[in-house]
Amino acid sequence: MMRLNLLVISLILFFTGITHALAKPLPENLQVIGQAELKVLWFKVYSARLESLAGRYDAAISPLVLHLDYQRDISRQQLLDETASQWQRAKVNPADQARWLASLAQIWPDIRQQDSLSFYQASDGGHFYHNQRYIGSIKDAGFSQTFLSIWLADNSDFPQLTRALTGKQ
Repeated sequence: MMRLNLLVISLILFFTGITHALAKPLPENLQVIGQAELKVLWFKVYSARLESLAGRYDAAISPLVLHLDYQRDISRQQLLDETASQWQRAKVNPADQARWLASLAQIWPDIRQQDSLSFYQASDGGHFYHNQRYIGSIKDAGFSQTFLSIWLADNSDFPQLTRALTGKQ
């Protein structure tokens, strides 16, 4: 029994090490495209910053990194519910929504005030970081742009935030 426990623990540590070894580090030397703050009524929700290599926004160019620095506690479920709401509003394919939300439920933590959540759009998919630490990826060609469209689409729910992030303000 003890050998089995040691084997299980060794496998967990091995695969955890592989996961982090395969994780994409957040790119360095990016330039800020734009930044903004999201407020709902008089409550600050988060400060957002969008970065790229050239310091300009182009949805098709990687890397692109969106940083969200939270000013309040938000549960994983609230993040998932708001993401689902935004995707329904944008008429994202329901099958894609279900698949991506299931993956996000496995990746995202509960957020506490002063936490950051970053999303790195790379050529091989989208990668998430909680307080600058890698937490998971979704390697689906359509996911990254669909996820970022919540903040960056011309018809986003928060057009002033979109203009500020994309450098159009």
